[in-house]
Amino acid sequence: MKFNSILLISITIMSASVAFAGVKLKYDIEGFMSACLASGDLSRPVCECTANKATRELSPAGFDFLVATLKKDKEKSLALRRKLEQSELSTAGMFMSSGPDICARELGQGANK
Repeated sequence: MKFNSILLISITIMSASVAFAGVKLKYDIEGFMSACLASGDLSRPVCECTANKATRELSPAGFDFLVATLKKDKEKSLALRRKLEQSELSTAGMFMSSGPDICARELGQGANK
């Protein structure tokens, strides 16, 4: 009986893992690019690199918070601020202070246009 319970739990966990692996998390790259380019300070290649870097370093909700902040959408950023864990909030909040500079160096250009 104990073995059957362990087997059932294992199968359930594996099924959930496989199901989750098939879920593609969505990042608003278009929204990020629009807000990044509208800032007027960053080139398209730096914005593209920064967007890609953000998808690797931030959770989907953290990325949404970053986009809302860049767009100056106070209502959405406040709602996300309430939802995010402190570590996600901190990482997302600090991302733009280093992400574009890192990308500009990787691309061999200044962050500005």
